[in-house]
Amino acid sequence: MIISYGGVAFQNGSESSLVVEFKEKKDNDPLLLQLKGAVHQQIVEVLSQGGDGVLRYQGRLCVPKVGELRQQILAEANNSSIHPGATKMYHDLREVFWWNGMKRDITDFVAKCPNCQQVKVEYQKP
Repeated sequence: MIISYGGVAFQNGSESSLVVEFKEKKDNDPLLLQLKGAVHQQIVEVLSQGGDGVLRYQGRLCVPKVGELRQQILAEANNSSIHPGATKMYHDLREVFWWNGMKRDITDFVAKCPNCQQVKVEYQKP
């Protein structure tokens, strides 16, 4: 399985390293465990669980809030797209991933990235 973002494939071996990490950490995130229960009870229709055990929200991979997984995704996406800025990065990542507070996390990440701030200043009108 290949997860692609901005022309960069998040893959390691025959299965995406991110999906492997999702599988390993999915049961450590209290929110995802609660959502998983709602899927099994068929309370929430926008959530599903694939055969790989990974929870999906409207087809997008639900990223657990465990360890540095979210930061790893943000760093890889930011570095692979030549520092796209918060808006573009959010629109691109939300096609593949979902987590609660994703837009805020992306905005905070980009605000702390010195390269993003330099690119932003260079492209502002005088």
